[in-house]
Amino acid sequence: MISPSLVIKPSGLQRRPGFTIVELLVVLAVITLLLGILLPALNLMRSQAQHVTERNSARQATIAWTSYTFDNQGKLLPGYKSGLPASTAEGESIANETVGVAANRYPWRLAPYLSHNFDVLYVNDQNRVLEGMRNQNYADFLYTSATYPSLGLNTTWVGGDEIDGCFNPALTDLLGQFYSKQLARVRNPSRVMVFCSARGNSGVGGTGGEITEGYFKVSSPNFSSRRWDSAYDPADPASCGNLSARWGTDDEAVVSRIDGSVDSLDLVELEDMRNWADAATSPDWVLAP
Repeated sequence: MISPSLVIKPSGLQRRPGFTIVELLVVLAVITLLLGILLPALNLMRSQAQHVTERNSARQATIAWTSYTFDNQGKLLPGYKSGLPASTAEGESIANETVGVAANRYPWRLAPYLSHNFDVLYVNDQNRVLEGMRNQNYADFLYTSATYPSLGLNTTWVGGDEIDGCFNPALTDLLGQFYSKQLARVRNPSRVMVFCSARGNSGVGGTGGEITEGYFKVSSPNFSSRRWDSAYDPADPASCGNLSARWGTDDEAVVSRIDGSVDSLDLVELEDMRNWADAATSPDWVLAP
């Protein structure tokens, strides 16, 4: 028999402390406010880190470009030219493995000086693009990997571009040696740029499709006449010669120069032809007889 003194009498249910609806709303508002403060800062840090990564890519690409020059008696890597040898890591001719135009572009001709490591040329978001290319059949990979590196080469003025007639004797007889061909003859190596942040279209022939933050060449604002549009159009890579002003609040592009230095230039600075052509004598210079 249980003693009456040991019987526990219920004293009523005790309420456990908790959040009221108002308190929950206040907490959610505070979290939202903190996210609003932190996310822009995190995005800025991410952008700055990617900016540094691309600058390092430009530095390594320019070292490889300079190594080519030293191996070829001071001759600069041709910017865009048909018929030049380019090989895969296995030593097979690019022209025999895929569309020959892939060998005209700098990535596969520079590849031996990068140990055929295209991760140097495809950085940040473009590295994911490269991974997608690696899932293609081999011939398509060889072609597309020559097309969309993060950095475009200043083909017309550094090494020469056959599309602009740089290797046409009739034009060079008329205008003289208007592009840089020999390292020793460059007068302003600390100014003339080699590589620049680039963008292109992922469609066939570089038109249509989505914009991708990479392309194998960039074109100057002027040649024998004006080539750029009056304003930079983020939706049209061709508006400003396929360069990409994707960095910073001032819309800057990463550039590397012949002397190996790396910088970031805004669109006003990139309009200056003296940054493009060693022969340029003024910001709005055009090629003329």
